[in-house]
Amino acid sequence: MDLLHRLIDKAEWLIAGLIGAIVASWWHKDDLTDWRAWAIFLVTGVACSLYLTGMVSAYLGVTEPSIVAGIGFLLGTFSGSLLAAINRAIKAADLWAIIRQRFGGGNPP
Repeated sequence: MDLLHRLIDKAEWLIAGLIGAIVASWWHKDDLTDWRAWAIFLVTGVACSLYLTGMVSAYLGVTEPSIVAGIGFLLGTFSGSLLAAINRAIKAADLWAIIRQRFGGGNPP
């Protein structure tokens, strides 16, 4: 029940993050090939907006509710894009080569 009350208190941030993620998904049509990828993109945008808006607005010293909602929108917009880029970078990286180089066993002497 407490979770429900906290979500209701942050409903404006949640909606702003959702709209931001939907707007950002327009430019990621090539990456979002199926409904699952699109849903994950939206959920990550909303989650980052919901949980990071308070911290970012406190860090910036912003207290005006409409500006805080704008921060939530921007976090929803850019977090989905950022997490998609991180996912592409992880897929493109040769992690085994990095691990071997870091912990030895990569190149014989």
